[in-house]
Amino acid sequence: MENTAPDTIWKSWEKVSFRFLFLFFLLIIFPFPIDVIPGTDKLTELIAKAWEAPINLAANIFLDIEEPITHSITGSGDKLYDWMLYFCAFILAILFAGIWSLVDQKRMNYEKLRAWFVFIITYYLAYYMLFYGIIKLFYLQFGPPNLERLFQTFGQASPMRLMWTFMGTSKTYTVFAGFTETLAGVLLLISRTRTLGALTAIGVMFNVFMMNMSYDIPVKLFSFQLMIMGVYIAAQDWKRLYAFFISNQAISPYQRYPLVRSQRGKRILLGVQLLFIGLVLYSQIDGGIDARKRYGEHREKSALYGVYNVNTFSHNNDTIPPLLTDTVRWKRVLFDYPSFTSVILMNDHVKRYRTDIDTIAHTIILSEWSDTTNKYTFEYTQKGEELGLDGIIIEDTLNVSLEYYSLDKFGLLNRGFNWVNEVPYNRYNYD
Repeated sequence: MENTAPDTIWKSWEKVSFRFLFLFFLLIIFPFPIDVIPGTDKLTELIAKAWEAPINLAANIFLDIEEPITHSITGSGDKLYDWMLYFCAFILAILFAGIWSLVDQKRMNYEKLRAWFVFIITYYLAYYMLFYGIIKLFYLQFGPPNLERLFQTFGQASPMRLMWTFMGTSKTYTVFAGFTETLAGVLLLISRTRTLGALTAIGVMFNVFMMNMSYDIPVKLFSFQLMIMGVYIAAQDWKRLYAFFISNQAISPYQRYPLVRSQRGKRILLGVQLLFIGLVLYSQIDGGIDARKRYGEHREKSALYGVYNVNTFSHNNDTIPPLLTDTVRWKRVLFDYPSFTSVILMNDHVKRYRTDIDTIAHTIILSEWSDTTNKYTFEYTQKGEELGLDGIIIEDTLNVSLEYYSLDKFGLLNRGFNWVNEVPYNRYNYD
């Protein structure tokens, strides 16, 4: 139902707070929705570079940092650059909201502008709910633990690594988490369920934010931002929410300020919305299907896939005993991915080699991770669960005898779900 009531008169604090929130949110989400369009990565990078000047000025003034802070993609959303970007956006929003308030004092309200503003941040929030939700539905963000991860101890893992592992261990819970995020995104996109979508997003993102805070995951700023956006969207309907949840009063029909009034304008807007939704769903689903084949649960595995414990290790024709302090002898070899192999030394340090396995010639070519020009060729023989390797690394001749270690011994992979438990299966498998 559209709002046809006469324009209301906003209080001064309502106008000032709206100006600030309008400027602050638009500063931190720009260039959305342009950046959703494929091929706009350079524009996004240019905007990130444009922030560097005010960020470095603020860092110099407030933090006495003289070294330049540049934008870099590291997987972290809590870099100093990000914190300073939010700080600069906050300061600029205050400054320009003040100027706006001085030059626009006679304005009665911002009903139409607020309607468009809520519309934009609703689609922004929906986009990221669908983005994070769909990659979980495809079991991609938290995938099953790889072979190397299975041999890392809990105590040596960082809190983030531990959280990533326990999420990925359960496909059921990961997909469920993705479903809740996807549901929030879908509800946000439907006008009649926008408030319900916002409430769902608040609950989902509050849980994500607390996990980020509790396990030191560097997406604290962004998850908090999405949660606050959900709060703002839900707050547009606060009177009806208060009547339903608190005062137990009759709820009036939903009203919203129309974004456009003409039928032609409504058709154009609907077309743009459908195009946006179609683009997002297509890119996410198509990308999810492709990513699941490239690095997800359906990825290609090594031709010698499995865990192999080292029985004997001969170095330059000298058999080395399995001493835990030895830094040369191998303890086990993990053939997991086609392109690299992990070698765990006796002191539990991991050395990774880029790998090319020829199953016809029965050769394995290893190369240093940081220098692919140095290649080491091994011949391998396979008999049942035994694997033999003979080759040279640098100038050292290696003869290695390995034995397959069954993955069935990993309770983390094979416990499964049980309706009936006579006693809690809370244990650590040593075999």
